[in-house]
Amino acid sequence: MQIGGLGTKGTATLGGTSQIQKSAKKTAENAITDGFVKQIQTLAREDAEKGIYMDTEFRQMRRARMEQYVSPDRAGPMSQVNSIMRDLAKEQERVKVFLERLMGNCSAKVQSDSIGQTAEIYSPDGEVIASYNSFGGGWTEIQTKAELAFKGETTMIYYHAYKEARAEMKAAAQGRSPTDAATMDIRA
Repeated sequence: MQIGGLGTKGTATLGGTSQIQKSAKKTAENAITDGFVKQIQTLAREDAEKGIYMDTEFRQMRRARMEQYVSPDRAGPMSQVNSIMRDLAKEQERVKVFLERLMGNCSAKVQSDSIGQTAEIYSPDGEVIASYNSFGGGWTEIQTKAELAFKGETTMIYYHAYKEARAEMKAAAQGRSPTDAATMDIRA
């Protein structure tokens, strides 16, 4: 099946799980190793002790891991499309261009006229990974299903570790007797 003439095959199904969804789940699962889960759990415990849910260190660690193992290369195709749009800006008539085989086997659809420009970059499996609108402030990165699956999985791992750490802290606090908390030593 071709979508938008971009040569993306097998990306849509009726009544079943798409190849994109299957691939996204596998990509997210492969990025979440046992060691990474332990790092998440450690940060969740530290955050629970601080009383801060998903502190900056966790978010930065998750983003770095996602960019390294899950996210598609967007910078290369975006740079190529920027160059093409600069060339198309010289045209005064409406131009629609379909580009195949950008960096990383991506493809793109670019539209340009005297009023403005738009572009969409597609991953090799047909997902939109970035869009450009000259009216809307430039490039917008679109999260892939793999990135969303990765964030969902890591959020659940973090949530359970954080919840467990808070429960342990609460149990430890309740383990003290009320007299221990109210006792005062007044020796001089």
